[in-house]
Amino acid sequence: MRIIVFGLGFIATHLAIELSSMGEVLVTYRNLTPLKREYASLLRNKAELVKIDPLTNDLGNIINGADAVVNAIGALSGDLRATHIEVPKLITRAAVKAGATLIHISASNVLGPRGSFVTEEEKHCEGAAPSNEYEYTKCEGEKVVYGEAMKGGIPFAIIRPTLVYGEYAAHGEWLLMYKAAKLGIIPKVRLSVSSISAASLARMVRELIRVKPHGLYMYATECGQVPIYRFMEIMSAALMRRVIKVPTPSFLAMLALPSSVRQLAKYAGVSYDCSKSRELIGELTFDEEQVRRNALFLKRLEELRISGP
Repeated sequence: MRIIVFGLGFIATHLAIELSSMGEVLVTYRNLTPLKREYASLLRNKAELVKIDPLTNDLGNIINGADAVVNAIGALSGDLRATHIEVPKLITRAAVKAGATLIHISASNVLGPRGSFVTEEEKHCEGAAPSNEYEYTKCEGEKVVYGEAMKGGIPFAIIRPTLVYGEYAAHGEWLLMYKAAKLGIIPKVRLSVSSISAASLARMVRELIRVKPHGLYMYATECGQVPIYRFMEIMSAALMRRVIKVPTPSFLAMLALPSSVRQLAKYAGVSYDCSKSRELIGELTFDEEQVRRNALFLKRLEELRISGP
């Protein structure tokens, strides 16, 4: 089996490692930052890396002969229309021509705010009310993927993960949590989030490639929520730091987050239906080991003087 993973980030790294047991894996990247070089080193003997720009290179040459294609390209800022709409369109069209199974990784907030408990809509993207450019472009990107893949008749699934954590996470929010954990001063915020480990997400993708669904769209989430301060507690323990918990108003904690992440704060406390995730790979609970490993990975990056993406 030949599998193409678009995007070289922390999620794609977990995906490539998991999928390497299924056959040949090729991971694409547009540029190699110091962090991406670290990801590339983790994939040595697991996957082949190819430099391409999905907007300018002929994706047919890359995807031709592939059995499955996974789109893990995403962004919180920058040219969101190109990243979330144009790139998925090009990938989907190339996957249709190749007759490959397509797995498109989207986001849990793709439809905009929908209350405190969210389940899949009956008709794809029905009732979407995006509240910002990120949500709008994610929704439009899903529509493009769904329409092109349905028309092309290929097996495909759209996955909407909640907050993704994992061993190789190194975005701004995880770096902030790591710094707090290292100091041993943890803001005890009365906020909880729905989440999914990148390892579980990778297992979901592997199973979807195996079962070849047609037109599936689903939330990828663990059952239950996790207090935000719990991530930092586990990191502190991994770093062998004593912990002082400081009660902190939620709004102050949100101000400390990167602006690109702050827009997601309104989804704290929102639960997502975990039934499809559970049906796919079994019971899903918070994976403390992935958080512990993440702290050690971030410590290694710090020692190597490698910053975030």
